[in-house]
Amino acid sequence: MKKLRVIVCYTGGVGRQIIRLLKGHPGMELAGVLVHDEKKEGVDAGLLSGIGAMGITATCDLEKLLAVPADCALWHGKSWSPDIVERFLRRGINVYSGIGGWYLQGEPELAALEDACQAGNTTLVAGGNIPGLISDVLPLFVSGYAGRVTLIRAWQRGYNAHYPSAVQLSQGCGFGIPVQQQTSGAMVDNLWLWGMRQSARMVADGLGLVLDDVKITNKEYALAPEDMVLQASGLHIAAGTPAGVRWTFTAYSDGRPFLEIVNEQVARLALGPGWRQRADEPNWRVEIEGSPRICCELSAQPGEDGTDHAAALNAARAVNFVPGVVAAAPGCRSILDLPAPHATHFAFR
Repeated sequence: MKKLRVIVCYTGGVGRQIIRLLKGHPGMELAGVLVHDEKKEGVDAGLLSGIGAMGITATCDLEKLLAVPADCALWHGKSWSPDIVERFLRRGINVYSGIGGWYLQGEPELAALEDACQAGNTTLVAGGNIPGLISDVLPLFVSGYAGRVTLIRAWQRGYNAHYPSAVQLSQGCGFGIPVQQQTSGAMVDNLWLWGMRQSARMVADGLGLVLDDVKITNKEYALAPEDMVLQASGLHIAAGTPAGVRWTFTAYSDGRPFLEIVNEQVARLALGPGWRQRADEPNWRVEIEGSPRICCELSAQPGEDGTDHAAALNAARAVNFVPGVVAAAPGCRSILDLPAPHATHFAFR
């Protein structure tokens, strides 16, 4: 059986783990790697990922990569770049994105990306852990076992000491940035609100509701008690700056709340009462208020190779989604359109 050829866009924590998963995969193979850093140009992708050479070298040249025969590109850049994603789609390369485009209904880039999909006979799908698993996938799945649902609540309690990207921790969580510089209109708030709006619209569409609005209804910080450096990412967090942040996002339909998402991220345990105290606490929790009332908890731990659980989860989801993305009808799709992915590589001990 012909293996599916996969392009990996960027070699951050998730991208490196994807490359590791593709090595020896029975149904897929690495076709190319896109990188930001010119120092990585021409370096073997396996060596960039901490494993043996794979015979595929990384490149900063997008045009060169677009010419590579491939079935799917996995987008895990520093930010959502629909213009670059559009170019893959028009070239006939399907795309799975883990860093944006989770649910594009109502978003300004939808028309251009849909046109690109039709022109290239390709499909765009996106996902992640949050936005994604905890803010839309699991709530919708669990709601299928309850009647007369009145409210959905979801929590993430992310412990990020082992996360490998300083950029995402500082820009995405505000770690180490003084509170006085983090106003309600700050980039980090808008970034999360942008993603949660897409999750909320997906849940609303899945439940047959009309989404009115999504608001940040609470935000609080936990400050570092002392200077600290996260060894996995090298991020320095000065004493008195945020080492923990917790947002509450509330989505409304017909003026009434229907979805509440609490997103807690910490760089250190035991930052105070009410904050995550132990590494073995569940990462996620979903509650469905209905008949019956359902509570579901889910945990993720580092894999056998020690990879950070969040990076490993997002990498595995991307790889496992490839066959479904390739097989799907052209267009911008979501979990409301595609079958749920399952493991694509069972490795016997």
